[in-house]
Amino acid sequence: MKTKQIALWLYIFCSILAVIATIIDNDLMILLVKPAVIPAILYYYLASKTSKVNWLFIVVLILNFIGDTIVLLEIKDETLILMVPYFISYLLLLRFAIQDLRTMKFYKSGILIASIIFCFLMYVLHELIQMFIDTNPELVIPVIVYGIVLGVFGCIAMYCYYAKIAAYTFYLLMFVITSIVSDVFYMLFHFLFQIPFLNYIEFATQLVSYYFVVKYFVSRKNYLH
Repeated sequence: MKTKQIALWLYIFCSILAVIATIIDNDLMILLVKPAVIPAILYYYLASKTSKVNWLFIVVLILNFIGDTIVLLEIKDETLILMVPYFISYLLLLRFAIQDLRTMKFYKSGILIASIIFCFLMYVLHELIQMFIDTNPELVIPVIVYGIVLGVFGCIAMYCYYAKIAAYTFYLLMFVITSIVSDVFYMLFHFLFQIPFLNYIEFATQLVSYYFVVKYFVSRKNYLH
């Protein structure tokens, strides 16, 4: 079995165990397997790459590892602290998406679709803010900034896929979709519905997003270089 296949199966194995541990609420199991997810997907990236290591991407994974660690520590009022590493990672990834966008042709229809999606995402953001505006007013501005950046990121990813249907644009779009779903369900679970199922979806989509972002970085090299 090739090294990258071993790394991929290790990532899948750790991710499945982490989700199961979350469902059965086994803290010890979560502590053992969740911290191994990002090292496993990093191992997969290093085994799959055909060019030099992209150190900014390594930083992205480290930031996500920090975010996952904050969740494990169960810090009181963790949301604001948790947003910092994930927000910085989105900014770094947005930089790559903008680089991709600059290589795309201009399509008016693509701009229209991106605008509609952005308006929809801003509507969702507005509705989410209404959930905690009275109980957690200190989160309003950070969530607005976070949401706008993620919304712009999503629109750029969608336009890139619309303008150029390729493996790397598909993986970028899927990463953004899973990230948005994860963040939205995080807010729903923590500020509106204390339904465990929402937490499971948030956690699972977050883990899946790591696979898509690695595939994006590996495949974009074949198109842009």
